[in-house]
Amino acid sequence: MAEEVYQYHRLSKIIFIPTNIPPHKDAEYLANAQHRYQMVKEAIREYENFEVSDIEIKREGKSYTIDTIKEILIANTPSPDSRMGNIACEVFLILGSDSLQELVLWKNIKSLSELCYFVIVNRPGYTTNVPHTLTDIIGKDKSLDMERLRVEIEPVKISSTDIRKRVKMETTIRDLVPQCVEIYIREHGLYLPQS
Repeated sequence: MAEEVYQYHRLSKIIFIPTNIPPHKDAEYLANAQHRYQMVKEAIREYENFEVSDIEIKREGKSYTIDTIKEILIANTPSPDSRMGNIACEVFLILGSDSLQELVLWKNIKSLSELCYFVIVNRPGYTTNVPHTLTDIIGKDKSLDMERLRVEIEPVKISSTDIRKRVKMETTIRDLVPQCVEIYIREHGLYLPQS
């Protein structure tokens, strides 16, 4: 997904940001944030324009995207004496269409929509159409931006829930994650039943 969006929108880089404690998901089934950070780091090691950030892990507590985007924008605002002048960065938030219906529940979603662009990528079984309830909150122009920036990829039937279930059942996850991530999961005993 990241590679497709990177190429399609000609982005300068992709930053993966593992959440500390997701506000809308049951964190009980997730691996520790540091383990998730390390797995992403391993998975993207060979991609020159991909990086991983622990910005949400360092912040601690529940992770709200609006706080992260504000931090990114502040960190990437050039100083007045910079050679970049007043060129500020643009942030494109990449989401699978499975998250699209949940956006209305996100903290300060209208403000967030004014700070960044949403790039929705199709996921099997989920629509990429912007819900009317979301359009009512963020406005028609922002919804049209989401439609314009949408990226359609060849459907990939890989889900983190399925991967965790397979590890728990001691079934192979080959071809679902990079080999380095599979090794990391096995070495650290992640997603196995707690005794």
